[in-house]
Amino acid sequence: MNINIGAIGYNYTHEEDFRMDRPEGPGAWLFLLVKSDAIFYINGKRNLVKKHSYVLLQPKTPCMYQGAKENYQDDWFFFNMTEEDKTELLERGIVFDSPVFLGSTEEISSLIHQISYNHFSADIYHEEIKILLTSVLFLKTAQQAKSKIIQPPDVLAGKNDRLTYLRTRLFEEPALFSGIDEMAAYMNLSRSGFQHLYSHTFGVSVIHDVIKGRIEKAKSFLSKSNFSITEISNKCGYKSEFHFMRQFKKETGLTPTEFRRSSSWIQIEKSR
Repeated sequence: MNINIGAIGYNYTHEEDFRMDRPEGPGAWLFLLVKSDAIFYINGKRNLVKKHSYVLLQPKTPCMYQGAKENYQDDWFFFNMTEEDKTELLERGIVFDSPVFLGSTEEISSLIHQISYNHFSADIYHEEIKILLTSVLFLKTAQQAKSKIIQPPDVLAGKNDRLTYLRTRLFEEPALFSGIDEMAAYMNLSRSGFQHLYSHTFGVSVIHDVIKGRIEKAKSFLSKSNFSITEISNKCGYKSEFHFMRQFKKETGLTPTEFRRSSSWIQIEKSR
């Protein structure tokens, strides 16, 4: 992708009476990262645009936009591109002439800041860097628009910290959470939202880790403690001893008692 930027603005704040009216279109491709609630008229259609949205206007698309309540804030840049570039953006899911809510604009705004710096820079390789950053910007925009879990970076970081802690507890204290609903409540997410976030973050389902954590902890208890099968079942989060024994054999090929005996024999052999 070789997009040629003509003009660019980062973190612009316009007065309350600001109104940009382009009845013949912007004249070039125009990318707007909207940072305040706004009203857009695109091809004569009125759109209430939430802050943290993007609008990508084609050169001949009639448009008018202004703040919905107070000052209008945005990042923006005009650019030209080839038909091949246009096709590539469409294939990635970038939408033209219609607002798209992103949920967060921090990362994309930061990229526009860097693009702006390189646009006006005389440093070596500034053009190459600008082109690469612009490609990354559209990739991040497409990625964020398609994401089913949209959170600002600081909120997402907090959730990831809690998620990492939760996963650790699945292996260290498998009886801590009674089920997926309790885990989702701990994360302040819906059941499906929590399951999606977990698998997206760790590459495996939460059910996979629940079972693995319970079985590994049970193996440890069977090898290193004198707890009864019932006690181990409870400590590993099982509601019934029968469920524990059935799942343990399915995962290991041995009953808990058989595993304990084989483990004890191995320990005796190692001590010789």
